[in-house]
Amino acid sequence: MPKRILLAVPLLLVAGISVAAEQKAESTAALAELPMFHFGGFGSLGVSHSNLNQGDYVLDSSMPKGVGRSSDWWAGNNSRAAAHVTADFTPEITAILQIDTEYRTDGSYAPEVEWLNVKYALTPNAYIRIGRIALPTFMDSEYHDVGYSYVWVNPPVDLYHQLSIPGSDGIDVTYRSVIGEAGNTFKANYGTNKLERPNSETTSKDMWGLFDTFEYGPATFHISYQHRKTSTLSYLTGTSGEWTQNSDLSVGASYDPGEWFVISEWMQRRSTTKIGAMYVSGGYRIDKFTPYLLYSQNSPGSFYAYSTPPTASARVRANRSQSTISLGVRWDFMRNYDFKLQYDQVKLSDDSNGYLVNVPAGVNLYGNKFHVISAVVDFVF
Repeated sequence: MPKRILLAVPLLLVAGISVAAEQKAESTAALAELPMFHFGGFGSLGVSHSNLNQGDYVLDSSMPKGVGRSSDWWAGNNSRAAAHVTADFTPEITAILQIDTEYRTDGSYAPEVEWLNVKYALTPNAYIRIGRIALPTFMDSEYHDVGYSYVWVNPPVDLYHQLSIPGSDGIDVTYRSVIGEAGNTFKANYGTNKLERPNSETTSKDMWGLFDTFEYGPATFHISYQHRKTSTLSYLTGTSGEWTQNSDLSVGASYDPGEWFVISEWMQRRSTTKIGAMYVSGGYRIDKFTPYLLYSQNSPGSFYAYSTPPTASARVRANRSQSTISLGVRWDFMRNYDFKLQYDQVKLSDDSNGYLVNVPAGVNLYGNKFHVISAVVDFVF
């Protein structure tokens, strides 16, 4: 059924091609006067400090180390850079290549292709892309590396740690409609993905997703559903796990009239366990300064009915429950640049080490609170 849906969407969109036919000659003439290639990029230079010295605080599960036990002060959590080039071959056909560098699983900052896709515009409001594509799982996930695009130092960790599949190698279809002040963008995708972690590699296949974003004035609503099959290869044992069914459901809403904003998102992941996460944040803009508050949390992983009880180690891996209270400020000190300062208080649940890595064997930090201070400069060009 999912494949049939994805195949049917382009057929419906093709029906609208004739609507744009009269505009083609004018678009071609206008395009001839513009350069074919356009260059741009973005980056963040930051540093963070944690008062916890028995584990490393990381923003991403692919990171082999973080701030805390390994480094008192560390730049790897908040520093990255990327450059992209777009090519307008015709009014209908464009392409993009984006390469970024950030702290990798192997401990390097090796450049990597983040986006590489070709887009064909069926109509001014509908297009198909083929290649490597960012997934709109959450409201900011397509641009979660672009620090300048959001108010915080980094997207809420307890929710965005669930973003295990940031992109897809495959195809997607987008259709946008506008009626008065209301706009709606619908996307559907199908593809595959591979994700490396320090001791494993997870392969996802038969990935498909449906995403919808509705905007009305200062209000935005977002909903997404994804499904995939995954198998994980352990580098320690050299064996791969069975293929398992995974699904993600997320819902988000924001209201931003200009002087202030409020935003919240919730998600639930189902695989061999069920995990939930959420955040709520708000802030007020005072000239070039935006102070903000943020609260986020994720639930422990609850196992479904099983014939063989899960092992103790499996329960530990499934339970990463923690919560975070953040206080920060963004300062837009010059055009295309900002400076952010953020304080986080992270509380681990009573039976979890949360998302800490490199905790010494036999040590549990259950119920502990620790503090993280982060500062970052973001820029776009």
